[in-house]
Amino acid sequence: MSTYRVCFINEIPRNDKLFRCCQRSIIVRSAPSAEWAAEAAKKQFAELEGIRDWKIHAALIEVEEMDFEVESETPSPQHRA
Repeated sequence: MSTYRVCFINEIPRNDKLFRCCQRSIIVRSAPSAEWAAEAAKKQFAELEGIRDWKIHAALIEVEEMDFEVESETPSPQHRA
């Protein structure tokens, strides 16, 4: 299982340019696929925003698999002077 970051983005036109603005980022832990993570995040986003459909507050989503090393749970020894 992987961890994914799902970003909900709006595109805002200003002076002949299109700006992308992240409305909210949700971390989905232990998802079997990017598609599954996106669906879980859509539901959570709608709940957090108090809306029925995520598309009301965002134009698109981006899903990114998070690649990070898990730190050891063994604490390093402390030295006393």
